[in-house]
Amino acid sequence: MTDPMLESLATYVNQAHGPTNTGEGQQLNNFYFQAASRVGRRNRDRLAVAQDEREWLDRRFTEPERYGKARDMLRDHSTVLLDGQPGSGRRAAALMLLHRSPGGTGSLHELPDTSDDEGSRALDASVVGEGDRLLLDLSNSDETHYLAVQSELSAFRDVVRQKDARLVVVLPYGLRYLQQGGPGQFTVQILRPRGRDVLMRYLRLDGITPSPSELNTVPELPDYLLRTRLQDIAELARSIREQRDGCSDRPDGFPQWCSRALALVSDRTPEVAAFIASLDGRRRALSLSLAMLHERTPATVFHATEELLKAINHPPDEQPRLERTDLTEQFKAIKAETRTDGRVRFLTPDYDKAVRAHFWTYCPDLRDSFRNWVGGCVQRGALTDDERAELIPRFAEQCLRTDRPEDVLELAEHWTQHNGDQGRLMPDAAQLLAEGLRHERHGRAFRKAIYTWSKDPYLPMVRRRALVVVCFETMAMTHPDQALVRLHHLARREKPAKDNPALDALLALAAGDGRLFRLLLDRLEPGKWPRDATAFYALADHAARSRALYSSVAARERLVTGWADIFGYRSHEEWREPACRWLAAADALVEGRGERLMDVLARAGARSPGAAGRLHVAFRDWAYAAPQRAALVSRFDRALDEAQGVEPLPLGT
Repeated sequence: MTDPMLESLATYVNQAHGPTNTGEGQQLNNFYFQAASRVGRRNRDRLAVAQDEREWLDRRFTEPERYGKARDMLRDHSTVLLDGQPGSGRRAAALMLLHRSPGGTGSLHELPDTSDDEGSRALDASVVGEGDRLLLDLSNSDETHYLAVQSELSAFRDVVRQKDARLVVVLPYGLRYLQQGGPGQFTVQILRPRGRDVLMRYLRLDGITPSPSELNTVPELPDYLLRTRLQDIAELARSIREQRDGCSDRPDGFPQWCSRALALVSDRTPEVAAFIASLDGRRRALSLSLAMLHERTPATVFHATEELLKAINHPPDEQPRLERTDLTEQFKAIKAETRTDGRVRFLTPDYDKAVRAHFWTYCPDLRDSFRNWVGGCVQRGALTDDERAELIPRFAEQCLRTDRPEDVLELAEHWTQHNGDQGRLMPDAAQLLAEGLRHERHGRAFRKAIYTWSKDPYLPMVRRRALVVVCFETMAMTHPDQALVRLHHLARREKPAKDNPALDALLALAAGDGRLFRLLLDRLEPGKWPRDATAFYALADHAARSRALYSSVAARERLVTGWADIFGYRSHEEWREPACRWLAAADALVEGRGERLMDVLARAGARSPGAAGRLHVAFRDWAYAAPQRAALVSRFDRALDEAQGVEPLPLGT
């Protein structure tokens, strides 16, 4: 049977391909579905996906030097701090230390690397569960946050030990001089594994086993393996596999596959720079347009080129149109051609990537114009959905590579500034934000920006919908705690309607993980936020159906506090029906489990002055409607008396 909370999440998603009016007000249903598709649908639950990713990495992981020392430190002290140069595999090593750590009975999750909410601590001990394996990646933290974490690390480690958990911290490179006192003894500096070992491990898993003599016949390979990053070596292995798979009709071997793969992944800056320098301004614009819209139709590339020339204020071509060369000749001039399928591409494989990188790197004064150009191409509606879906990640990649996350945020904000046109640009904005969230270096900046937006009570509805998509579909995969916080802020400020995407997404996220369920219960303030009361009723209904939740002492204590707040701050007309549902759920369970639910409600009623009498009256009226409930209500009255410390009357009284 489908979980009602997950069913409610689907109420605003449909399969239509055009605007469909389902009632009054703005209709963003179809664009919400399209946005979710753009950022990647969650076909499996979040924890299962994370497990798959760790197992994939485990098969390919090559232990760096001093990995064994780090493993022993984690085993003996429950904590290890990893230091090392960027590209040495620090994060992968941290994940493998936790993944391979024996006896982990809890979940493996990443700790937030930003402080959310006013007055919140840099390290929140409440997120540590029994037997959890915790990753704290500070590799992109600034000095202020690093010092704040250090000041709280000792107390946090005590909680980790008490709960038999494990903690691995990835330290920021270059800030070791800020390390204070105690943490230094738990620090292990790992060294990059040999590039040749990393490559061979990847190749063997793809069924490629070159001999030492074959490796030595590729002269460029040793230098590449010595100086490049580990992720680039993984990319080389992928490219070698593709070369093998794509040349079944040729008698090639590993040396040929590797040489061609190296040509594709190596730095092509000098080659591209010389090529671009040989072109005039219009053909340079054509080259960049093709690079951004690679393998699209000639008309699409042409119109994008005209938009780019306008964006950079390039002088118009005064020559009569029919005296100019046609697109066939222009494509030849930039070493491109139109294939039989009607799509244009550069003759050299992967040349589009190098051209994009060249313009963003060596034309820094034009980056604002490039941003405006991409924004205009998307906003004017000349591109198809598929074309926009390919253009956006290419634009985001260059902005983030050149440390300009503000360009991505500015476009996402601009595209969601108004609710007009039925939110047509919402999927594009969601895709842009998702690209930023996934970025290793700048993801933190996007999480902070989304946090700020989520607290804005006047947030445009189309941006609110975009944030719901990226929090639930993207951020929750790697930073579920922070995704929950942002969805909670969005849900609090969401006006009740037939569809409530922020609230639905929040409840679905919390329902899928007991730790997140407890975290949300801790955050609810029904006395201050009416929407928090709505969220609590849904959480209570879910808890009553989930043995794992009401069997947990910690969860029951949070439910007691939540019901007490409801009884203290909300009207009895509002809470009467949810409380009756809770009592009915207790009656449906076997006696021991049902008593736990009844005890939660009784203890909550005893805490709130005046609630006990209102509970008694509400349940008495409920029993009048169905006399068979009378025995259940009598049991609850006894539980309420016990919770209040009222002794039962002697027999015969």
